[in-house]
Amino acid sequence: MTKRIRDDQVDQQLRAAWLAQIQAEFEDICFQYRVDLQPPVFELTDSSTRLGSWDHRYRIIAVSTHLIRSHPWNITLQVLKHEMAHQVCSDIFTASDEGHGPLFKKASALLGLAGPFCRARADSADFPGTLEPSTSPVTEEGRRILSKVEKLLALAGSDNEHEAALAMQRAGELLRRHNLDLSPPGDTAFLNLSLNTGRQRMPGYLRGICALLQEYFFVQVVCASIYDPAKDVRLRTIELFGRRENVVVAEHCYHFLTGKLASLWQRNRHRFPRGGQRARNSYFHGVIVGCREKLALGRQECSAPAVKRKHVRELILAEDIGLQKFVAIHFPRLRKGSARRIRLHADAYRDAVAAGKTLVLHRAMEESSANGGLLE
Repeated sequence: MTKRIRDDQVDQQLRAAWLAQIQAEFEDICFQYRVDLQPPVFELTDSSTRLGSWDHRYRIIAVSTHLIRSHPWNITLQVLKHEMAHQVCSDIFTASDEGHGPLFKKASALLGLAGPFCRARADSADFPGTLEPSTSPVTEEGRRILSKVEKLLALAGSDNEHEAALAMQRAGELLRRHNLDLSPPGDTAFLNLSLNTGRQRMPGYLRGICALLQEYFFVQVVCASIYDPAKDVRLRTIELFGRRENVVVAEHCYHFLTGKLASLWQRNRHRFPRGGQRARNSYFHGVIVGCREKLALGRQECSAPAVKRKHVRELILAEDIGLQKFVAIHFPRLRKGSARRIRLHADAYRDAVAAGKTLVLHRAMEESSANGGLLE
């Protein structure tokens, strides 16, 4: 009986925290998308069939605890946006129609609501359950590229730096060659993929990996956060934006790099017995810096016909404009943060930079834009 009472108390505390978080998310959505809505009454229900609702008579937005418990928080956010779109129709458009017609679609666009959640199904348990129907590439060429990248990274599963170098460089080369012959940006949808780090603070070395992916793998990376309703904390996320093929490849490379950092440190940590956490973090930073330096050198050494270079730059410019618009839907008030100073363990960092340079192949990458990739 005591345990049941304790569990009930924890559950009530979580429900109160969820209500507070939903209200905070409502206010943030209004701020981000510059929408002037008066906060309604927020209510939690236990319905497993109706996951969200907007009652314009009593001004109540209800969200199901079944939704919160059963799905990632980003799905709950989309359902909340869906109900807010109904409120926009009532309060801003002063529409009596409670359906999902043209005015609702206009309200959905105003709030950056994802396509699958613009339909009536988002109110019920029969909703898509994901922000994207699939993260797999939509073209046969994209599937071929991803298959090759997976095989390359599998071959570099050992702790041999040269095998890892071969895998990462060839993955980048494959992706660059693939992007030379892409169809116009409008023909292929962009994708947003969220990687949950499981951390409340973003380590500096993960930011370094983000910068490397953005510079060499044709994606834009945004460091953000997401609420974890089970723990009542916010966890840092890495948001990848780009063409589906590029996003999936970047995700593979992210996991490859984070795993490789851990294995390399395990092999070399005995060399810094008193370095502690600073030596570990410095080593991680050094490996990433070494990788980027070698990749930059390889790009400088590449040579390509002037016609191809002009074609690539024009393609990248057109792609970048479309991608920036897509990112703005998700982060309309995106701003760049300032870099933080890092206290380094000098010996670990110096050795790791040298090791990082061995992780990159000697073969030059194909021509890219003047600033090194699709994005700033």
